[in-house]
Amino acid sequence: MVIGIIGAGISGLTAGRLLARAGHEVTIFEKSRGYGGRMATRYAGEGLSAKLDHGLNYFTAELPIFRQFANELLEKGLIQPWGKRFAGFDGETLLEKDPTIPPVSYYTSINGMNKIGKYLSRWVDVRTGTKVGGLTYIGANRSRKRSWMINLTTSEVMGVDAVIIALPAPQAYGILGTTTDEVNTLKIVRQIDEIHYKAAFSLMVGYGRNGLPEWDGIVCRNSILDFVSNEATKRKEQECTFVLQATDEFTREHKNSDPDTVKKMMLTEFAKVTGGWSTNPEWHQLHFWRYSRARKSLELPYILHEDDENPLALIGDYFYGNTVEHAYQSGYLLAKQWIEKA
Repeated sequence: MVIGIIGAGISGLTAGRLLARAGHEVTIFEKSRGYGGRMATRYAGEGLSAKLDHGLNYFTAELPIFRQFANELLEKGLIQPWGKRFAGFDGETLLEKDPTIPPVSYYTSINGMNKIGKYLSRWVDVRTGTKVGGLTYIGANRSRKRSWMINLTTSEVMGVDAVIIALPAPQAYGILGTTTDEVNTLKIVRQIDEIHYKAAFSLMVGYGRNGLPEWDGIVCRNSILDFVSNEATKRKEQECTFVLQATDEFTREHKNSDPDTVKKMMLTEFAKVTGGWSTNPEWHQLHFWRYSRARKSLELPYILHEDDENPLALIGDYFYGNTVEHAYQSGYLLAKQWIEKA
């Protein structure tokens, strides 16, 4: 089967890897230049030598399916245990240990979260910098070779037998809207219509070779910051660098504000958290995540259109939960179902 996957996040890459290994011809279309979604890494600082995980700072591996993958990544030297030194900030005081964080194992990257997406992409053809504008359903019209046409914004098209949409729900909604005159996707649209996302500003900051705090991260409450990641504790010889993650409330309130104003407010709060020494970094970069994390999830592993001969599926991190574990599980379970039916 020729399969087109829209979105090179963890769910899309996972499904693509399994399906390609099973002998299917898989192409993944990704509008950005990289892959992995929020498992992203920015290169910054002197000589671009600092690596900052500005999307997902760390993750857990509690789901059995994802735990197997985490063990694979550990064996490959791509991830490491992390987070035993999580401090807490209650709005006034920096606490040596955060009392609210669950006592589970946490993992992070060794050379950048983006390496996980790159690792998964080895088995499939990923076309980065390629935006999909819509789908055309061919179906029973056998004068055409394939059931679906994936329409790119460059006016190029690709015929496929099956489509997997591995995008945040609002973006999936937009792609599905292009098929309504040809195939009934209203049931799917109704299911994903209520999925909304938290937004997040990520501010990356560097302080050169200044002394490094002992904590791995800070869980913040009663603050405009949600989490602070000490990126230099992940990698040897990295300069003093941090990623400041803003809360959804602050991000939505200031998403149209001047970026310099947002940076200043986040740095002022960071200085309050740390006791003042962090006011003036040597450099800083701001990133806006429109779809940081789903507010609610569907109690399903994935959504599969009812036409078995011309399959269309949705996968992502909003199925059974809202973490990278759930994204991986969604892509894995759909791929296994298609492989077993083949």
